[in-house]
Amino acid sequence: MAFIKKYNTYIFIGLVAVTACIGAVNWSVLSLIRKFVIVFAVFAALHEIEEKLWPGGFYDLMLKKFGMKKEEVDIGRATLVVSVYWLILLGSAYLFDSHPRLLAVTITLAFFEAFIHTAGIWIHHLKKPYTPGLVTAWGLAVVGICAVKSLNGAGLTSGKDYLIGAILWLLSFICMDAVIISGFGKTLPELIAAVRKK
Repeated sequence: MAFIKKYNTYIFIGLVAVTACIGAVNWSVLSLIRKFVIVFAVFAALHEIEEKLWPGGFYDLMLKKFGMKKEEVDIGRATLVVSVYWLILLGSAYLFDSHPRLLAVTITLAFFEAFIHTAGIWIHHLKKPYTPGLVTAWGLAVVGICAVKSLNGAGLTSGKDYLIGAILWLLSFICMDAVIISGFGKTLPELIAAVRKK
């Protein structure tokens, strides 16, 4: 388990790389939804690299905002939860490609990533207009826009699918954050209080 916690991001990137290669070979027979899942997966892997593996990553910003040090939290657990979250979202949309609302969950996440990384510039009072993960977050958003346009054009989705997808994303994201926060050793009110002091 310690190995998985330490190297989960690399494992996720490796799984995406293998899946992308297999998908590229079989691209012509893939459904439209599965094609977009693979593209999302590639950008998700790039996002994890930009956000977590470059020095001064997004977790560093968040811990600073919470007034905490790396030694106080289980970073491996937090990154593992995120990797598993990506795998669940992408895997379910790929396996059940006849249900486009599952892809709508990932599309919603893509738009949220672009928003939160952009808002993070002001939230963290950064001197430069950049947060770790910002470039690939907007890459995810662009893929999301293309997915919406393509799925709508193919008559595969309706407004109801995106609404349900957004609700499912919100519920799943809250659950994911709850698990991550539980590994911080502090309650949500305590973290919010720490942020307000900044």
